[in-house]
Parts: sequence; structure tokens; C-alpha cells
Amino acid sequence: MTADDLKQILSDWELNAAQLAKVLCLHSTKLSEYLGDVERIPCSVIYSIESLQMLTTEQRNALFEQRMQRAPHQHPKS
Repeated sequence: MTADDLKQILSDWELNAAQLAKVLCLHSTKLSEYLGDVERIPCSVIYSIESLQMLTTEQRNALFEQRMQRAPHQHPKS
């Protein structure tokens, strides 16, 4: 996955960078590095995106809504 691919994901999912960072549980600075092609996008991020793409739009949007309401870097309770 390239920085351009990641930018396309932002567009396709109608998210801004801060929202995508929250959805992927990334620090916004790290996401900026990926978007700016400063640092290679790790496999874990790519796999998360691929998994999210497998959901229906309704499922993905519901998950996004849930993740947007979390405090930054707050992990879900098991």
C-alpha cells in the first residue's frame, strides 16, 4: 500500500486524516508520516484497512461511529 492508496481510502470512506487515525488507533503524527510517504505503511495498518474494506458500508460506518466516540488511544474493554 502506498501513500496514494491511503489517500484514496480517506476519500472513499469520506474521512479526514484525524478521523482515520482514530479509526485505526494510530497517532495522527504517524498517519501523517504514512500519508506524506515519509515512512512505510506497516503490514498491521494495511491488514486493518483490508479487513475494514471487507465489511459492508453500513457495518463499516457503524464501527467508525463507535470508534470516533472513544477517547484517543483508548482500547476497547475485552
